Amino acid sequence: MNDITPDYGPRARIGIATPQANPTVEPEMRALMPPSIGVYATRLVHAAPDVETRLDHYIRHLPAAIASFGVLNIAAFGFGCTGSSYRAGATLEDQLTAEASAATRLPVITAAQAIRAALRHLGATRIALVSPYPEALANAGVAYWESTGIRVYESLRVDPALTDTHRIYELTSHDALQAAQTLSKRDIDCIVLSGTGMPTLAALAQLHHTETVPVISSNACLAWCLLRAIAPELAPETPSGFFR
Repeated sequence: MNDITPDYGPRARIGIATPQANPTVEPEMRALMPPSIGVYATRLVHAAPDVETRLDHYIRHLPAAIASFGVLNIAAFGFGCTGSSYRAGATLEDQLTAEASAATRLPVITAAQAIRAALRHLGATRIALVSPYPEALANAGVAYWESTGIRVYESLRVDPALTDTHRIYELTSHDALQAAQTLSKRDIDCIVLSGTGMPTLAALAQLHHTETVPVISSNACLAWCLLRAIAPELAPETPSGFFR
């Protein structure tokens, strides 16, 4: 029985957690992953009406999210919620993922950690940040990056009128593209499209050919980091390599 090759995910299977109403993580991860990698998702659920409580709960209960896969043999776990990391901060985020990894014996990678890995790989320390968040969460994102030694030269909210995270899920890749195109792009070495709920793949494909600096996103970086962890021979050199 151990020699049987699965029909789906014959090379490896990954588990992804995404906020309960997020419509973007699963299709983008499936689009980015090679056919030999199986992508399976679980929903991060909390009944609190306020987004802050939900985001704080999600990242503090990583082992429970992983346990929701039951006996499904996943090779790594990706946490597809950048906003939770922004609120927790990088130090607590690293602690929580390390504890979850030790408890489950799996690589546990958040979208924000994946962006950090991509920026290190690119040697990028000066970024323009595009996010779909309400103001408070966007500010938390700027604070997160600057606490890690990344200088945010420009921060742009896709929809300045947005006041709750649910409206993020109504955005399109065209919204991300327009926002990126309006950046001044002075003194930066990377553009970061933050937020797993905002579609970005079509925008990244276009921006890859028009921008003079790398453009990366939460979902593309998470896919890249997970591939590097479980099937490094299938991972592009950088997240931008998905769009060549």
